[in-house]
Amino acid sequence: MQLSDTVLGSRVARTLRDRTSAALLTIGSDVFSRHDLARVDCYSFAAAANLSAILNRALHVKNTADVFHNVAPADLALPRLGAFSIAVLGAAFEAKGLGGDKPLEAWIRHHTDEDDAKIVAFVTLKKRDDGAAAEQKRAKARKASRRDQAHRLRVARFSTRQHRKAG
Repeated sequence: MQLSDTVLGSRVARTLRDRTSAALLTIGSDVFSRHDLARVDCYSFAAAANLSAILNRALHVKNTADVFHNVAPADLALPRLGAFSIAVLGAAFEAKGLGGDKPLEAWIRHHTDEDDAKIVAFVTLKKRDDGAAAEQKRAKARKASRRDQAHRLRVARFSTRQHRKAG
């Protein structure tokens, strides 16, 4: 892309040049620029930034191969990490030559116990985890409600006893 300093201004042109060559996706020691991702037809740059932040801050991975071999798909069912970010991860696998022709499917198969396991969509994995979290939330609310009801009963019994002693 031709970035004219005259038309765009030198600051804008320099910023755009820097942005195109800067690291967009960092997975441990592996760094991917926009050009690297574009070579494997990946243009989800916002998803790449989210993926980079989560893999490096939350999971502390070594590199892309470490993710492929040691991070299960269910481990990435995290907030702010969706199917677009997983697509970017697949592009990173492809750029590094991991997983053959279908890197995401190979990654999922690598982390399943059964050889013939049916591959489910990442959205399904997230919903499954959301369901478990929702059940935990309901159980917590149920426990709090029962605790509050038991407390009210104890207070009522105590108040009745105190009233009988006084009267």
